[in-house]
Amino acid sequence: MFDFESHLNSFLKTTSKSFKLLFVTNNQFVLPITNRILVLDSSFNPPHKGHLSLVAKSLTHKLGDESAAHSSMNSRSVLLLLSIKNADKPPQPAKFEDRLKMMYHLAHEITDQLGVSCAIGITNCSLFVDKALTLEGYFKKNYTDRLSYTFLLGYDTLVRLLSPKYYEPRSLQDALGSFFNTSDCFVLTRNDGHDSLESQLQYLERMKKGMVADTPPTWADKIFLARGDAATENISSSSIREIIQSGSNSWISKTTPSVASFITEQRPYDDIRTPP
Repeated sequence: MFDFESHLNSFLKTTSKSFKLLFVTNNQFVLPITNRILVLDSSFNPPHKGHLSLVAKSLTHKLGDESAAHSSMNSRSVLLLLSIKNADKPPQPAKFEDRLKMMYHLAHEITDQLGVSCAIGITNCSLFVDKALTLEGYFKKNYTDRLSYTFLLGYDTLVRLLSPKYYEPRSLQDALGSFFNTSDCFVLTRNDGHDSLESQLQYLERMKKGMVADTPPTWADKIFLARGDAATENISSSSIREIIQSGSNSWISKTTPSVASFITEQRPYDDIRTPP
């Protein structure tokens, strides 16, 4: 397996970089045909089938002003992005290097099952707007300036992204304006007991009518909402960790086979298991 630990430690020691591309499943991440990077930014603690479903649906959904000829899966690559902003504090309950190893397995499953190139990157940016600007700068410098960027989110994350309270005293438009200038979002509905499916599916219509607090109606054109799969739309990393802590093996069906094997063999969550 790729030596994630040494590359992680090297990145942590630098002060001049805010993003590093660590690993690519194929020989080349950005091909001449590539016009869009799908960014799955998560804690990956652990990766699970909900992540895989989010990627799969984003690959076939029409995004932006793409024509049918330019919206094929072959024109898109997937970036799994892990933020290590709080690396000065011990990450819990799985170490960053263990999460990167689990991301490695997920990346290969994405490539093998979905047929697209998948990369793993780390960043010390914590805000979406900073991540978007950093990625745009990196790929423009090292690859091309003709790429579009789509962040893949669950509905709950979208709500947090657009919540004014996280940006006070700045206005939401001031804080996120540059994000929507450079990027857009693909969002899957969630079944987490907070908002009904109907309410989630109507969210963009409410935004277009000016009914979402402090959010410009034009932002609805940069958000693409789709219905999540019933089998995966209530899966979360935290719920998997809770099941692991309980001692049950039912978590295995909620993550992918190679990630489940890694957890079983390497036991990155032993620290949260309930003592006998």
